[in-house]
Amino acid sequence: MQTEHILASAPIFLLAVDDDLRIVCCNDVASRFIAPGDNRNLREVMDAASADAFARLRYAPDNAPAHLLATFIGRNGLPRKIAGVIDRALCPDGSSLLRFTASYAEHHGNWLENLALAEAVLHGFAQTSSEAMWCIEFSEPVDISRSDSEIVRQIFENDCHWLFCNEALTRLYRLPEGLDIERQPVSLYFPRIPENEAFILQIIHSGFSVDNAPSTDLCHDGSVRYMENNVRCSITDDYLFRIFGTLRDVTRFRQAQTRLKNEADTVRDILSALPDAILVIDRDRQLLAVNSSFKTLFGWDTGAFLGRDVQDIIDLAPLPCGRQWCWLDRRRWQTTVRTKFDACLRCEAQIAPIGEEDPHHFVLSLRPLPGLNGSERARP
Repeated sequence: MQTEHILASAPIFLLAVDDDLRIVCCNDVASRFIAPGDNRNLREVMDAASADAFARLRYAPDNAPAHLLATFIGRNGLPRKIAGVIDRALCPDGSSLLRFTASYAEHHGNWLENLALAEAVLHGFAQTSSEAMWCIEFSEPVDISRSDSEIVRQIFENDCHWLFCNEALTRLYRLPEGLDIERQPVSLYFPRIPENEAFILQIIHSGFSVDNAPSTDLCHDGSVRYMENNVRCSITDDYLFRIFGTLRDVTRFRQAQTRLKNEADTVRDILSALPDAILVIDRDRQLLAVNSSFKTLFGWDTGAFLGRDVQDIIDLAPLPCGRQWCWLDRRRWQTTVRTKFDACLRCEAQIAPIGEEDPHHFVLSLRPLPGLNGSERARP
């Protein structure tokens, strides 16, 4: 009797039903919440979905405890979500009852409902977001008190799994319809390669919080995708438990960047192979770029003249009519270039604007005139 009183007065929500879902007993907290009556059926105090879920658990093969977020109808007729555990309890006569037990306080019973609502809102927001979101949880936490290389090793080798991935991520990784990414190995999409080791090092060196960090991921079909990640970490007592963040696909940008770099390298190689000195200058005649023939022909170090007025060594005087060189679409003339060795080399010069309307940059080419050697070079 004393034990029954202790259970009945406990600050928990407890009730038991038979296999017909008839309420056999309930403690004080449950009795004060649900509508009164004799021989009540669970379907009278629960919404249909919760009662159906409860009923299905009657036939669980292993009788293992199961969690259920149930919606009960209170005495005031209003619904209230209560999260509890359902298990099968044996009676003294050998029969059994389904028992629902929940931590519930009468005056603060809505805290769990609010928590469930907040979780549902956040989960719905994350799932419907167009930005790919992910979270990796380590079943074997990473010891971040170790060296950088050891932390990197643990992150790739310690047991881990996807804790959360939204639909945008599954689309980004091109998963077949119906395949749950959270059941797939993390390494299938985030392999251990030098680029990703550098990505983890960037996270470490940024204090485990970093934005726009590059990684190289794999789609489900094995194709390579270049990503940028915003990453945060959950750390307790020098142990890393979770890494989570958002990512965006920058593959097209990286490919375009690589293509432009290759094209620029090709142009640079071509300009380096030309025997003429090729210079890029602005309206103020300041040197912006130059090929290697500039030094070969005139001896000047490229770095010494970048940003300087080329009039110091190249005669870009106005035309006799008074028009400036930069006002012409194209111009070809003969001029002199002062070499590093204080000699003047007679050259054929040609200049052309970069762009059609009001150009600010110009390409100047200089070709030494044939037949003039060092003894024939004139002083200015």
